[in-house]
Amino acid sequence: MSAELHFDAADFDVLGRAIARLPGEIKVKAFSRAMRRIRDMVRTRIVRRSSERTDIPVGMVRALTTAYFNAGGNSIETVLRSGWIPLARLGARQTSTGVAVRNRGSYRSAFLAEMASGHRGVMIREGAKRLPIRELFGANPAHDVTNNPDEFLPVLAEVIQDHLMPRVLHELERLLPR
Repeated sequence: MSAELHFDAADFDVLGRAIARLPGEIKVKAFSRAMRRIRDMVRTRIVRRSSERTDIPVGMVRALTTAYFNAGGNSIETVLRSGWIPLARLGARQTSTGVAVRNRGSYRSAFLAEMASGHRGVMIREGAKRLPIRELFGANPAHDVTNNPDEFLPVLAEVIQDHLMPRVLHELERLLPR
């Protein structure tokens, strides 16, 4: 997923010349620190948006998300890897008519089952007979991000537009002697 951004920058020319005169070591440190901070901000916002859209707890989505900063290429990569999350992990509980799952509703005729491997799942029968059965799953946050880039790209663009340059200037200010 890539985003293209356009900036209206009248003062960037003056600022660019001032930054160009700085020692290389200071520029590298400032940009690296700023990019790491932006990486964390992007990760937080993607996790929050994905959690809202899939009704999965933020902590669970956060555990599935990693963010990388490539200092050599000055690029940020946020990766959300997940499979379909079992309903049992979302707080399923057995009721008299089936299984109820917080933020998901109830599943009529479903039942909680514990496998020999220790895995607990919400199961439902395929037909009227005892077997076959299949496990029920909740949402897949990575699937949501992949299939709905229009929901997530504006989040990235907003962070970059609103926070990147002020963060670089903040880091330069911290590094330069008074």
